[in-house]
Amino acid sequence: MDSQPPDAFEHDLPVEPARARRGISLIFISLLVISLTGLAYLHPSLGATASPVAPPAPGVAATYQLSAVDFVTPRTGWFAATFDSGRFALMHTTDAGNHWARQLSGDVGSAGVYVNFFDSNQGVIAVLGPQSVIYRTGDAGRRWSGQPVLSGVPYLGSVSSVSFADAMHGWLLLSTPTVAGGAELLRTTDGGATWTNLGSPVAGSDIVYAVRFTNSLVGWLESLSAKPHAYKSVDGGASWRQVALPPPAGGWPGTGQFFVAAHATQDTGVVATVATFAPPYGRSGIGGNVVAYPPLTVRTFDGGVPVSYMYVTFIDTTSSSSWSAAGTKNGSASSSPVQAPNQVQLGSLDGGSTWNVIAPPKAPGAIGYSDAQDWWWIGSGAWSTSSDGGTTWTPYRNLGVPQPLPGSLQVLDPGHAWFGAMAGTRAILENTNDGGTHWQMTILPAINPS
Repeated sequence: MDSQPPDAFEHDLPVEPARARRGISLIFISLLVISLTGLAYLHPSLGATASPVAPPAPGVAATYQLSAVDFVTPRTGWFAATFDSGRFALMHTTDAGNHWARQLSGDVGSAGVYVNFFDSNQGVIAVLGPQSVIYRTGDAGRRWSGQPVLSGVPYLGSVSSVSFADAMHGWLLLSTPTVAGGAELLRTTDGGATWTNLGSPVAGSDIVYAVRFTNSLVGWLESLSAKPHAYKSVDGGASWRQVALPPPAGGWPGTGQFFVAAHATQDTGVVATVATFAPPYGRSGIGGNVVAYPPLTVRTFDGGVPVSYMYVTFIDTTSSSSWSAAGTKNGSASSSPVQAPNQVQLGSLDGGSTWNVIAPPKAPGAIGYSDAQDWWWIGSGAWSTSSDGGTTWTPYRNLGVPQPLPGSLQVLDPGHAWFGAMAGTRAILENTNDGGTHWQMTILPAINPS
């Protein structure tokens, strides 16, 4: 475990001088402003300092996709980039994005990468998929130790979800279609050196897609069921109970599928999204079946021909190249993600003991939490906040910022927040130091996949 992987770096790679970087950034932003005067007119900025950004050019592939953004202080953070070649790179900053150093590279395939830093020194990177690897650092990423997740473990499958509550306690879902629920839950208490199989966390014909733990004991699942319930564990994943969710006005449908994504916000706060799908009615195009997540993929019929639609949900937390297909049919291009139909949002301030139906913004965007009651939502050029756990929201305020990538909005405290986005084929970060009134754009550096 202590040997450094071949692709790890113990030194900072050269970065372009600050003056040259500022010059390139200014040129790029100027071109964007010139080309998007019309957009600026339609979405004026009220007090925001960020400039409008161009939409992706049709047919032009991005240099890389942002797959994770993780800041632990207003100045110290990391982002992970994934490439079409199947590689990933982890970049680090200690000066709020003015300079970046490459710390880690490796193979990621198409399954994605999980990034979680617990403080300025300790962090975990997990490569998902059939060749899953976990990398750990205890010195801010200067050195890494890496170990294949299933090395010496008699399990066959693909790692579909990873969650670490701290540097030692972690969980992963191993997708194995032959077992109940489609996956087995594995737990580690030694940072990934050894794993214990806890079996399937769901009951009956339910299907589990993702696991999220807030501490060494409490965790939630993202699952598919025939009834509207969430799954919660209070003993580190050893056992799970179904948590009944209250119906919206008009009640829940009597039949069909219920996709439920539940996870903690802050403290004892919990948010849950429920997306319902009626059972298919022959080849009429009515109803559909959920076949995969993420992204939420639904199979139905269009004129008697089978098709698949991919959607986003309100609390999506996955930012990867797979989202370029969100809101599309059969993988065709789409200008913006499409929210899943028939969504209900619920919030709890007491760990899921009681719930309220909430009405957050419906437009695509990202959500973040500074505490259990104070939430932020940011969409394309718009911002809204809640001070009562998502029950009521302020009217939209224009910001002049691009649409965040799902799951990338991090509210560090009431004054500081970060999110990632794509400006055409360039990856960018936006940050605020004054509670969201003003935002600053950072154009991220070009990266060699190797």
